[in-house]
Amino acid sequence: MIADDSTLHREGLVAMFTARGASMLSAVWDLRSLRASLSELTPDIVLVSLTARDAEALVTVARQGWPRAKVIVIDVSEDDEAGIVGCAEAGVAGYHLRSESVDDLLDLMARILNDESYCSPGVSAVLIKRLSTLAAHRKPEPKELVLTAREVQVLQMLEIGFSNRDIADRLCIALHTVKNHVHSVLNKLGVSTRAQAAAYSRSLRLDVGGLGTLSP
Repeated sequence: MIADDSTLHREGLVAMFTARGASMLSAVWDLRSLRASLSELTPDIVLVSLTARDAEALVTVARQGWPRAKVIVIDVSEDDEAGIVGCAEAGVAGYHLRSESVDDLLDLMARILNDESYCSPGVSAVLIKRLSTLAAHRKPEPKELVLTAREVQVLQMLEIGFSNRDIADRLCIALHTVKNHVHSVLNKLGVSTRAQAAAYSRSLRLDVGGLGTLSP
């Protein structure tokens, strides 16, 4: 299947493939003609010209209408970063550049049919740049809050407003041990004061079951 709104280019590709022995060819020129062909054809490869009107929509409709078909965009300029990225997000299997030959296209089609992947260095650079941009803006995964059972008790007492001496007396542990626990809790919560730790605890309604993984 060839999808191109340029009659000259479309008919030229049909003639080229026919001259090379291809017999099962079809061509469409817009979204309407593509949709009309969905129930009649089951192509193995769909060539979509990136210079065609609604090119990315043509790719999307072809991918949805023929999930098993391999969609290749042709007439690709390495300067068209938006088009390259848009087609990648739509699920194309390969790109054929304007600077590449008919033999390059045939080789690409053979690779794609064999489930091989190939992109020119220029296209690969565009896609890698896009992935890097997405990675840079991705929000980090929230870290799991891991407090020991004793630290949970200390945090709950900080929320109540107990002093270190009060905590030591309640838990029957040494004062310096309480200080160590408080220091550890503040570090794990990412706060610098007891009041901030207490506010954090209240905001999350923390209890032993809600503090994540507890270690003995």
